[in-house]
Amino acid sequence: MNERMNTAFNMDSLLIDWIDLEGRVCRVNDREAKTLAINPRSIIGTPLESVYSGESASLIRAIARGEQTAEQSFPVWMNSKAHGDMPMVASTFVDGLNGLAVVKQPLTPAALGVGAELVERVEILSQMIGAATDACWCIEFLEPVDTSLAQEEIVEQIFKNRSSWRACNDAMGRLYRLPDGLDFNTQPVSRYFPATEINRQMVRDLVRSNYRLDHAQAVDRRHDGSEMLVENDFRAAIRDGLLIRLWGTTRDVGMHKKREQQLYDRAETMLDILSAAPDPILVMSEDGLLLAANPAAETAWGRPADQMLGRPLQQFAETRNAVERLRQAALAAEESAGSECDLIIISADNCRNNWRFRAARIEGEMGRYVLTARRKSKRRSPSLAQEALS
Repeated sequence: MNERMNTAFNMDSLLIDWIDLEGRVCRVNDREAKTLAINPRSIIGTPLESVYSGESASLIRAIARGEQTAEQSFPVWMNSKAHGDMPMVASTFVDGLNGLAVVKQPLTPAALGVGAELVERVEILSQMIGAATDACWCIEFLEPVDTSLAQEEIVEQIFKNRSSWRACNDAMGRLYRLPDGLDFNTQPVSRYFPATEINRQMVRDLVRSNYRLDHAQAVDRRHDGSEMLVENDFRAAIRDGLLIRLWGTTRDVGMHKKREQQLYDRAETMLDILSAAPDPILVMSEDGLLLAANPAAETAWGRPADQMLGRPLQQFAETRNAVERLRQAALAAEESAGSECDLIIISADNCRNNWRFRAARIEGEMGRYVLTARRKSKRRSPSLAQEALS
C-alpha cells in the first residue's frame, strides 16, 4: 500500500488528499496545495467543503463512511481561489490509518466534451459576477433542506443544516468588511446571516413565495459583529424536493432607510408646525392645482381639505388670473426682498373676502409653490376691489 502511495506521490499531474471518517481533510500533497493555492498545513482538520463543492464533498464523505460504494472513477469539483471551480476525475482507495485517499486528475474542456464557446461563456459570466458592484452570493446546503416539511421546520433547517458560502464575489467581502487576506467563501454562513427573528420572517416569506423573492429586507452582521440592514433578491435550486442551493444579490440599504426616516421625521415636524400656524397655508402645483392645505385654511374658507385638494385654485378665487399673479409674486420674491399679491377668495358660504398672499417657489424638478395668506381688513376701497377684479 505504501508503495502505491509513493507511486501516487511521484505522479506530478495528480492531486491527492486524505480524508478521515468524519469528512475532514487529513493531508494534501504538494501538487494539490499548489493547484488550489492553499497552505498544506492550515488545511488539515478542515471540512471537505473547504476544498470540494458541496455535492462532491457529500459524495466523498459517504464513500469514506462506507455509506456509498465508489465507482472506479467519478467526477468531482474542487474549489480554487486562483481558478474558481475546477472539474476533475477522481478515484479512491483506503490507505490504512491515513484514511481514504482521493486521487484526482484535472479535466480539460476537451476531456469534458465542452465546446470552446461554452467555456468562454462561463468565463465571461464568472468575470461579470466577480466585477459586479452588487454583492453576489450563493449558500450551498451540505445537508439539503426538505421542502416537504411544514414551514417552520423548513425555516429551522435553513438556519441549522450545514451550509457554506460558494462563488461569492469580492463585493460580498467589501460589503461585510472582511479583513484583507480572508476569503468570504471560507467563512461560516451564520456569522453574517444569523437566525434572528427578522431574518426568520424573511425566510418564511421566501418559502411562501415558492423560493423566489425580491427586495427582501434582513438584518445581517458585518465581520466585526455590527448590524447592517440589507435588501436581498433570492433564487433557489431544488431537486427531488430538496433545497440544495440559495443564491442572489445583497444591497446595504441602511443609509437609504436612515435618510428616508429623517425625511419622514422632518415632514412630520413640518406638518405639526403647519397645523399650528394661525394663517392659511397652501401648496400649489405649477399648473395651479392645490396639493396641500393646513387646518387654518380649512377654517378660514369653510371647506375641508378633501374639497380643495386636487382642484384648481382659480375655482376658489374671484380674482382673474390668480395663478399667474401668484407665480409673478414668487418670481419677484426671488429677485428682491419679497412681494405679495391680493386675491379675493370665495368661501364655502359664498362670502368674498380679500386676502394678501405671499408665494415662494419650492426647489425641485416639479414646480410647486408655498402660499401663505392673511386676511385683509373688511373695508376695501372701490379702487382696490376694482384692481383685484381686473
